[in-house]
Amino acid sequence: MPHTRKGVSLISNAFDAFLSEMLPPFGLCPSAYRRRNIRRRIVRRMESAGIHEFSRYRDLVRHDPTEREALRSLLVVTISRFFRNKEVFQVLSREVLPQLSAKGTPAAIWSAGCAAGEEAYSLRIAWEELQVKKPYLRLLATDIDAGSLERAAAGRYRKSSLREVPDALQGKYFEQEGELYSVREEVRRSVSFRKMDLLRDGSPGRFGLILCRNVAFTYFGLVQRLSVAAMLGASLEEGGYLVLGRTETLPKRIADLFEPAFSSGKIYRLRAG
Repeated sequence: MPHTRKGVSLISNAFDAFLSEMLPPFGLCPSAYRRRNIRRRIVRRMESAGIHEFSRYRDLVRHDPTEREALRSLLVVTISRFFRNKEVFQVLSREVLPQLSAKGTPAAIWSAGCAAGEEAYSLRIAWEELQVKKPYLRLLATDIDAGSLERAAAGRYRKSSLREVPDALQGKYFEQEGELYSVREEVRRSVSFRKMDLLRDGSPGRFGLILCRNVAFTYFGLVQRLSVAAMLGASLEEGGYLVLGRTETLPKRIADLFEPAFSSGKIYRLRAG
């Protein structure tokens, strides 16, 4: 039986109350979420546990650490694809990656919030496509969701994820396996995937380039954004670059650590000193 308008309103109110109560302890901002998309994911999780009321699921999350982590993973999962926002990768390939290569010393790049690995593999492909002599590249990709990291390590994707990959690169770096496209083994082995919580774990090292797109500066509250921005700044080498998502901005209190590096794309450079 379809929901009445009053019934839908009550469900919506109950869900809004659930988000308002459960998200702040995770450091997440309720206003950042598209209600329909996140509700669908949470309801599926609830139904798998045999629960149909948000109040009962709230109680389960409060008392079950495993379920708490499961909910947290649902809340920060992002959808990505190869070479997402191609203008950003054009600037990286034309300006940033050649600078890292020209140093002549081992380079390091971090994909923070890597989801299923498309961004990290795109970076590796862009690095391999540089028409210069290249030093060793350490490429770290991190995410809080273990399931996403498993998919990333497997490196198998649907055709839709490759729609921005030129045909020549598809043939060079992917192998078709039925309806899926598999990243070639030598590329998969060149990316290190690791589980990491941006709010709890410390810096994983020093990098010449960090991409942190569509996670921390979209979903986190202000205090948490400040904390993550400071950690990212501390993780950059002198003059290193930070890339945010297309609609994201740095918190004003931390913006003086960085300066816009290029006219296009949300690419910042760490200020000297």
